Amino acid sequence: MEKLKICFLGTGSMGSAVLQGLLVNGYEKKLISATTKSEASALKLREQGISALSIESSKDANQLLASDAQVVVLGVKPYQIADVLTEIREEVDKEAVIISMAAGIELKTMAEKLPQHKNLIRTMPNTPALVGKGVTGLVGAESASGDAISAAIDLFQTVGEVVEVREEQINALSAISGSGPAWLMFIVEKWEEVAISNGFTPEQAAKLVRSTLIGSAELLASSSEEPAELRKNVTSPGGTTERIIATLEEADLAKIFDAALAAAVKRAREIASSKG
Repeated sequence: MEKLKICFLGTGSMGSAVLQGLLVNGYEKKLISATTKSEASALKLREQGISALSIESSKDANQLLASDAQVVVLGVKPYQIADVLTEIREEVDKEAVIISMAAGIELKTMAEKLPQHKNLIRTMPNTPALVGKGVTGLVGAESASGDAISAAIDLFQTVGEVVEVREEQINALSAISGSGPAWLMFIVEKWEEVAISNGFTPEQAAKLVRSTLIGSAELLASSSEEPAELRKNVTSPGGTTERIIATLEEADLAKIFDAALAAAVKRAREIASSKG
């Protein structure tokens, strides 16, 4: 991507994942800046060669760093978005690309706070961005230029895949891929608990489950077959795997997953309506 000055306002889990992903993938440190809540966090970033200021030490840190950026990535909590946008409104360049990563915050909310800024982008990345394997859902405001959308796509492609969606899809995407790592890690937790309850040590359980998960993911990535076919390849008629699948089918995992997604979408809408 074109070497643009990128400022992260807030470096929570998602902001940190994208920022660190950029570093891992060779983005120039001198082009990255960030604000943090605490001075200790800012110091850690400065030790990595990143220009960083903390709100704890400098109340106008957001305005100072955003004013010099061509791309501003909002990495704060959803309830803080409106205040941060109001805070930087007079300082940030009118042509700057403003990117939100906050769940539930709609483009119209961003536009209300930045009425003179057209290049507004809403995204939902996930934490595998930290290892260059992220996936980011992205939608631009109708007013956003093609260059602005391309810059946002290029930014997130440095840390993984990008899927352009309609805004009405992004809450569901947030639940599917944004929260997806949590879905998988929760399954891993329970899978390891089952292994331990069957006499394996925690170390053995971790090796069995995690290596199986990673290996299966690599198999899926390298195969031209669909997941259902790969599953059938290890499901012998009348065998043990068939019994496992039958038990999971009886539990109606599809219904459980659908309910989980619906609950997440409902919460995103609540966030949007309350702005936090």
